[in-house]
Amino acid sequence: MIPKHLNIKTSSPFPTRQNTERKTKMTNVLEKIKKVDQHLSRAVAQYRAKHNKTPNELELQQDSATTPLISQRKRLVKQYNYIKQESQYAEKTYKTIRDDPIKRAQRSFSGIRNQNPLDGNREYVNTFSMPALSPIRRIGNNTNKQGTLWDPRFNHGDVTVDPKIARYYKRLSGGY
Repeated sequence: MIPKHLNIKTSSPFPTRQNTERKTKMTNVLEKIKKVDQHLSRAVAQYRAKHNKTPNELELQQDSATTPLISQRKRLVKQYNYIKQESQYAEKTYKTIRDDPIKRAQRSFSGIRNQNPLDGNREYVNTFSMPALSPIRRIGNNTNKQGTLWDPRFNHGDVTVDPKIARYYKRLSGGY
C-alpha cells in the first residue's frame, strides 16, 4: 500500500510535482528578468536625458546605477538557461523511460523469420580465385580506362591546356 502523501500515480513513473515546480521557477525567473529590464530601460532613459545620446554597453557598465542591474540580469539569464536545460533533460529521460521496450523490440525484430537460415539444403560452394593483378596489367585487360585518371601510366604530361587560356593558368600557378 502506497501512502497518499507521496503523490505518485500509477500512470507515470515520476511525480508531476517536479515538472510544475520547474515551470513555476522558470516563470518566476522570467518575471525577475522583466523587472530588471524595466529598471535598465529607465536607467537608459535617464542617461539619454542627461547626456543627450543613447549609451552603449561599456558606458552602462561604467555607470554605478546600472552595473548591479547588468550583473543581476546575467545571473538570472544563466539561472533560466540552467532550469530550461534541466527541464529538457528530464523530459527526454521521461520519454525514454515511457517508451514501451516490448513494442520497440517487436518492431526491431519484425523481419526476422522463426527458422534457422543455416538449416536446409545448403552446401558450401568453393569460390574461384585469381591471382592479384598489378595496376598496369589490370589496365591492359580493361582498355576503356587507358588515358584517363584511373590509368596508372597517366601523368602530368598527359594533361593539355588550351593555348588561349594557358597564360591565365600560368599567372595563377606562378609560372609553373
